[in-house]
Amino acid sequence: MAIILQVNYTPGPERQSDAALIEIAEQISSSVIGLQWKVWISNETDRLRGGIYLFDDVETARAWGEGRLREMLTAIGGTNISMKYFDVDKKLSVITRMPIRKGRIAA
Repeated sequence: MAIILQVNYTPGPERQSDAALIEIAEQISSSVIGLQWKVWISNETDRLRGGIYLFDDVETARAWGEGRLREMLTAIGGTNISMKYFDVDKKLSVITRMPIRKGRIAA
């Protein structure tokens, strides 16, 4: 079953360059097992950043979230890290235009 991982955190005081963020995005895209897609989110007013990830299953979502992702966020000075996992209600999501590819949720 597809799983959404919702991550929110307060970034550290040093802002990462656009080039560094692009490099991180490329690494995530090519190396995170079970990841279908990620949406990067930010709220500059409240100093929050995060992401919405779609994984193939809860095992791969938790392996990424509680493993390498938490390490990365901590290493860049991220605090107040919140990770929440949600099942995808495919039936209702299709009605509201969730993309489908070959019988599974798509990017």
